Amino acid sequence: MPSRSFSDMRTLTCLLAFASLAACAMLDVKPQQAKLDATCRIVGRVDAERVDAAPLIVVLARQHGATWQVADHFVLERAGLFGFAASAGTYGVVAFQDLNRDLKLQPDEPFLRLDPERTVTCKPGERRSDLALRIPADGRSRTNETLDVAALQARTFSEQMEISLAQVTAIGEISNLSDPRFDESVAEDGLWRPFDFLFKGHPGIYFLGAYDSTKIPVLFVHGINGTPQNFKTLIEGLDRKRFQPWVYYYPSGAHLPQIANHLTQTMRKVQVQYGFKSFVVVAHSMGGLVSRGFLQRYREGGGGASVPLFVSISTPWDGHKGAEWGAKAPIGSARVFTDMAPGSEYLKSLYGRDPGVPHHLLYSFRNDSTIALGEPSDGVVTVSSQLRPAARENAVEVQGYNETHMSVLEAKAVSERLNALLAAIPQ
Repeated sequence: MPSRSFSDMRTLTCLLAFASLAACAMLDVKPQQAKLDATCRIVGRVDAERVDAAPLIVVLARQHGATWQVADHFVLERAGLFGFAASAGTYGVVAFQDLNRDLKLQPDEPFLRLDPERTVTCKPGERRSDLALRIPADGRSRTNETLDVAALQARTFSEQMEISLAQVTAIGEISNLSDPRFDESVAEDGLWRPFDFLFKGHPGIYFLGAYDSTKIPVLFVHGINGTPQNFKTLIEGLDRKRFQPWVYYYPSGAHLPQIANHLTQTMRKVQVQYGFKSFVVVAHSMGGLVSRGFLQRYREGGGGASVPLFVSISTPWDGHKGAEWGAKAPIGSARVFTDMAPGSEYLKSLYGRDPGVPHHLLYSFRNDSTIALGEPSDGVVTVSSQLRPAARENAVEVQGYNETHMSVLEAKAVSERLNALLAAIPQ
C-alpha cells in the first residue's frame, strides 16, 4: 500500500476515535482559525458600462500616509462579486477593464479611479460589504495613471502576508513534486493549522514545468490532508506531448466553499496571465468536492476557457460520517468537517447547479485496513458515498476499481483510463 495511505488512515482514525484528538493537533485548530478570522473582509460588486469587454480587474489599495500601495487584485470575466481578505487598515478600490488581458492598466482602457468616498477603514475581523463599483465606458477622460498588478508578485511572501492573504497565492509558480512545501508534514498543517500552512505550504496553482501554449493543462486537485505528491504516478504517465500537469495546493481544513472560491479566483488570474483556451480537472477524494464547486463557480462567472473533461477518483460525494462526528468535537474542529458531513449545505449545492462538464466518476472498493465502516468501502470512504445517486446519474461514465482509497492513484488501470480519456479530447 502506498505510504500516503498511513496518513489518511491516521486522519480517519482521529475522526472516529476522539481519544486521539490531541495527537491530531485539534488543540491547534481554534487559535489557528482565530488568526485567519482576524483579517478584514472587504466585499462588493463591480459592473461596467461597457458590457462587451472583459476581464474586469478590481484593485485594492492600502493607504500609507499620503500615498497608496497596491495590495491585491481580483479578476472577473463579467460583472459580479469581488472580495479581499486583508490586514486591518485604510483601503481604497479602483477598477478597470483589461482589454488586452495583460494585467496592466493602459491609457485607453475603461477605468474607475480612486474616490475618497469609497475609502474604508477596516478593523480586525470586520466585514465591509457595502462597496458598489461601476466602471465608466470612457477611460480617456482620466489622467494617464499607470498600474501593473502583476508586479505584486515581486514582493516577498512575508511582505505581502502583512497586507493581503489572497495575494500570497501561487499563480502559476514553477515547481516539482519533490518541493518541500508538498511534504506530508506541511499538508497536515493545512488540515489542523491552516494559518501556518499559508507560510509553509504557500497555496495556489503550480506548474510542473514551463508553460507551453501548445499543450492542454491538466489540473490535479488533492483531497483532505493531501498533497500534489499523491498524483506522482498519474502525472508520470501523462502524455507530455499534448498535456502539461498543474497542481492545486490548498489548506484542506478550510470551509469547502472558501476553497472552491479560492481555486476559482486563482484559475481566473492564471488564465488572464497565460490565455489558455481549455483545461482538464482530475481530482482525488475530497478534491472532487472542491473541483465540482469550482467548476460551478467558474462557469457561472463567465468561464474564459472550456473544460472538456472532469475525472473524479474515490470522491465521497455523499460525505463522510466521521466528519459529522468530527464537527461536533468539544475542543475544536477543522471547519471542513461541517461541509463534509452527510447532508451538509455544501454537499447539497453540488448537484443544485450543473457545471456543464463531462464527468467521469472512478471509484474504489477494496478495504485492506482494520477500520470497519459498517458497509463496503475502500478503507476510507464507503462505496455508497462514492456512488451517491445524483453523482452517478450526472456522470457520463462510472467505473470501479479493486483498489484502496490511496492505491487507486497508483493503479496501472486508472492511469491507462485517464490517458485514454485525455487522448479522446479533440486536437
